Amino acid sequence: MRILLAILFCALSSIASAGDIRGIIFQPRESDLAIPVENWPTIFALAKKKGFNTLVIQWTGFGETFSSSKNQAWLRDRMLEASHAELKLIVGLASDPEVFERLKQPTSIVGSYFRKMNEANLHLAQHWLDALPKGAISAWYLPLEIDDRQWRELSARAELIKYLERQVIDLDSLSPLPVYISSFFTGNMTPERYAAMLESIESQSKVHFWIQNGSGTAKLMPLERDLYIGATTNCAGFAISGLIFELFKQTQVDSNFAAKPLSPPEMSKALDQKSPCQGDNVFFALNYLIDLTNPK
Repeated sequence: MRILLAILFCALSSIASAGDIRGIIFQPRESDLAIPVENWPTIFALAKKKGFNTLVIQWTGFGETFSSSKNQAWLRDRMLEASHAELKLIVGLASDPEVFERLKQPTSIVGSYFRKMNEANLHLAQHWLDALPKGAISAWYLPLEIDDRQWRELSARAELIKYLERQVIDLDSLSPLPVYISSFFTGNMTPERYAAMLESIESQSKVHFWIQNGSGTAKLMPLERDLYIGATTNCAGFAISGLIFELFKQTQVDSNFAAKPLSPPEMSKALDQKSPCQGDNVFFALNYLIDLTNPK
């Protein structure tokens, strides 16, 4: 009887903590390959010390940068080090540097593109299931970002939903793990229509949404951003799974993205933010939180 109660307690504890994510996003870049390998255990230990329990790897495939076996092994070593620092892993899959251009193509071509993306993600997911210890991966992350402009038309959105529904089912067939995706808004839909769009996509595909709060890019004023966040976090109705809080200030607004970390007082204030409805709290990104070349 005691054994059964212990098993039940563990199961209930696991369920209760399933949505308790305080994550920091790690966006692997080519320049990270030059950082001394001895820095990384310190980096992940610092993230843990700062109160994070999850590392979200934004992508493990980004064009050709991480396609080689050597660089895949580099990513594996970083994930193992994060696990040793007691950080849970949410593993991002394939990202395409040209994704936004490709999505401007006719719907039929976008559908074909999505099928290729699905195949690439399944290949990567199987690779990481084989390369990492059993149980090391707690969820998947799809690097495709859902905005409030590209998917306003119902025909385009139908293709997106069809893709996401198939992607979630196929990933579940490999390993039954939650699948997360992020979204951002720039004022191209009303807050109500934006919330309705996300609710429709989530209910049909079963993907879990995190919304970027937009404070770093500052495309909208704070009061405007609050309207979108409020519309998508109705605790009595539809609420997204959590927010991504930006730990940077964008310094260049053209296609060549550039940003700087928040000042220490701003960083401290930003790290105190919490998602409504007891949602996940995810922060972007590791390289703004910690100096990767001189972690301390």
